[in-house]
Amino acid sequence: MRISSTVTLTFLLIPLIFLSGCDQQTGSSQADGSRIAYEANINDMTFGNYTIHINALTTDLLPAEVARGYKISRSKNQAILNVSVQEKQAEGLTSISASINVVAKNLSSQLKNVDLREIIESDPDAIYYIGELPVGHEETIIFDLDVTPAGATETILLAYSQKFYTE
Repeated sequence: MRISSTVTLTFLLIPLIFLSGCDQQTGSSQADGSRIAYEANINDMTFGNYTIHINALTTDLLPAEVARGYKISRSKNQAILNVSVQEKQAEGLTSISASINVVAKNLSSQLKNVDLREIIESDPDAIYYIGELPVGHEETIIFDLDVTPAGATETILLAYSQKFYTE
């Protein structure tokens, strides 16, 4: 069964934005402050002509149809990171590709592997990156992201943290 791109995008992004069921924590994982930290309950930040959206939630919150369509395992102990980059253009914000590197670790500095994969939707046009990682109850994960939008010469260094509740 083919899932409509519009329905899929809607069902994936709405839960990521509104149904996270997690507490976002403020702070940067680098002591030198070179990363820009997303504040609590803020998922979008603008950097010049680019807006970067970041969110994370446990995958059990995804609708079953969406999880199947993207081959995502639904579990309270599995989280998904979602990143999208938009560029300001004359007609408004447009989704663009980006090179994104992620280092994820918990508060004990244990590294978590997150392999992002690019998702391209055509109706409506959208490009976003998703990656899964295991999480424990009340575990805070700090995501250090290096984002280089397509065509850009500078990398944007970001920090995003999320506390997950699995029980």
